[in-house]
Amino acid sequence: MKPVHSTPPKLTEASLAFALLKAAAVMTRVLREGRSLDQALAAETKGVKTPQALGAIQDLAYFGMRNLGRGQVLTRLISGKALLNPEPLNELMALGFGLLWDDKNPKYPAHTVVDQMVYACTGSEQFARAKGLANACLRNFLRDSNTWRTKAFEDPLAQHNLPVWWIEKLKASHPQHWETMVAQAQSHPPLVVRVNTRSISAPAYAEQLNAAGMEARVIGQQAVLLAKPVPVSALPGFDLGQVSVQDSAAQLASQLLNPQNGQRILDACAAPGGKTGHLLELADIELVALDSSPQRLGRVEDNIRRIAPTLNGQWDLRLKVAQAELLDTWWDGVPFDGILADVPCTGSGVVRRHPDIPWLRRPDDIAKLSQIQHKILNALWSTLKPGGTLLLVTCSIFPEEGPLLANAFLDNHPDALAQTAPGWVLPAVQGNPEQGFDASPDGFFYAKFEKSPSS
Repeated sequence: MKPVHSTPPKLTEASLAFALLKAAAVMTRVLREGRSLDQALAAETKGVKTPQALGAIQDLAYFGMRNLGRGQVLTRLISGKALLNPEPLNELMALGFGLLWDDKNPKYPAHTVVDQMVYACTGSEQFARAKGLANACLRNFLRDSNTWRTKAFEDPLAQHNLPVWWIEKLKASHPQHWETMVAQAQSHPPLVVRVNTRSISAPAYAEQLNAAGMEARVIGQQAVLLAKPVPVSALPGFDLGQVSVQDSAAQLASQLLNPQNGQRILDACAAPGGKTGHLLELADIELVALDSSPQRLGRVEDNIRRIAPTLNGQWDLRLKVAQAELLDTWWDGVPFDGILADVPCTGSGVVRRHPDIPWLRRPDDIAKLSQIQHKILNALWSTLKPGGTLLLVTCSIFPEEGPLLANAFLDNHPDALAQTAPGWVLPAVQGNPEQGFDASPDGFFYAKFEKSPSS
């Protein structure tokens, strides 16, 4: 008699099981294919129709990446296996254990997680045979969760939810602040908006938000912090270009470059366009914006199109697909008054917004990116006119992409004069008052150079 193969039940988009499977698949694409979290989400949510399901998948995928270390350690400890088969099962189990870890403020009741994890396996041809294993492992954890947590915490991967090499790098780079940085990496980023002062002042916009029932306060020249995140579609004036979402530390870039009417400015490595738009909001300038990716440059164009109706002055924007260091491919020989060099980096300062970053990076990426950064800065310096300003920006908290990079640039360019700049803006959980941030900023590095007028 031939065996009967039953077809797995079709999971509805409204079920938690459906979202768990999709979120775990997103994590697999990040960890096993090297995709960014955004790319993986886009691939796995094609065909998903309901906004509720899309929101649940994204929420669980971000949660899973933020809690990946503990999930991985518990999966190995309780299953007794270094690697489950099929391999994507490891991500599903890590997500399940991540959801069960916190019994004080759980995202879902424990019994719901176990039930829906088993149902997810039942509804998947790939994991159908693993439903018994999933059920046994998850219930094993719940029977003695405190003991399992204690065992897991013996592994630094579970202690910090970040790769061990990443933690060691933070300790060496910031011995007094690394624990705060780790804590911030596990937190949800606040919603900070940049107010387009061509349309409305920051205090007036904060007042408008409060009147609409969205608690908000001014935290910078153009920065307004909302007490609770909301969809951008709910922000008054967003579609009209009155506000853009941008972290308070990132807003410093255009302010520090301080463009003036009539100047010629370069925004190198411009995507996704937040700083590009900010430059145009601050002054009527001729702006050249570069990015090596046509797709990413398309995002710059979309951002500028949204704020364009507010830019009533004389401004000119030219978008060019090019690598900044390859001058022959894009530079017309006319020097710039100012250059914003937001060079490619590890992104170590924005992990709370992109929890996939530490898992995608490798230790040798720091040196590789540092070489690229040096090439870009050296090339761009020749396009700056005497007396002009170059602002170096990285969203990194690693020294090779901060002070070491800036000092090497000064050593190599005798005609570069260091100007006042914040240096590191360190990530913090509750704010960074000593650096002028009373709300939690992302991590950035800023260095500012003037080209000697006599050069």
